[in-house]
Amino acid sequence: MDTALLNGDFALSASGIPFSIGGASELLQRAMIRLCVPRGAFPYDPSLGSSLPSLDPDDPDLYHHAFSAVQEALLPLPDLTLLSLAVLPTGVSLSLGSPYGALPLFCPLWKEVA
Repeated sequence: MDTALLNGDFALSASGIPFSIGGASELLQRAMIRLCVPRGAFPYDPSLGSSLPSLDPDDPDLYHHAFSAVQEALLPLPDLTLLSLAVLPTGVSLSLGSPYGALPLFCPLWKEVA
């Protein structure tokens, strides 16, 4: 069981108390953290994260690099397998295989600069 996160902080119940999640929600949260946190940014576990945030959206081989980055980041989560990946202008959209069936996940990456 993990504590639910929302926008980089603990998610709170209606009574203002953090709450736990499990099952598919927990797996998705763990995947999201591993994919969206830049590898090496978490000082207590430098292996946590992925190289996805550092990928260049204009790279002609972006799909291949994104696929490799996702595979590497999800390696410590044996209950998840990458079923499909789509590179979009704002991030990557994934379908992950799990004991709970296919789970959709979107990892926002490249923010538009106005």
